[in-house]
Amino acid sequence: MSVPSVSSRLRSAGVASGSIPAQQSGDRAPAQHATVTCARDGLSHSVPHAVLAESLASGTGQLSAVCGHLVLPASLASPPGSHCPLCTAAVEPPRREPRRRMWR
Repeated sequence: MSVPSVSSRLRSAGVASGSIPAQQSGDRAPAQHATVTCARDGLSHSVPHAVLAESLASGTGQLSAVCGHLVLPASLASPPGSHCPLCTAAVEPPRREPRRRMWR
């Protein structure tokens, strides 16, 4: 099964090619990730949407997670695994400790 290109899907939806603004080099949109459970280690890894789409288009069936792990996706019927600590650290912004208030 082949996946149609984005431009052909936009054309079929009636979206003109010039109506979508190109991303400027200075703009940094937040990367979007999908959570995929690996059949090998049982952990849920974060995979960028672009990598997921590329894997689906090529038919390889393996994905490269943000932590560098090569993910073999588990069945969608299987329950999600616990989150990979390396992916969580790479995707989530660092948490700041709450400021201590000094009362006078």
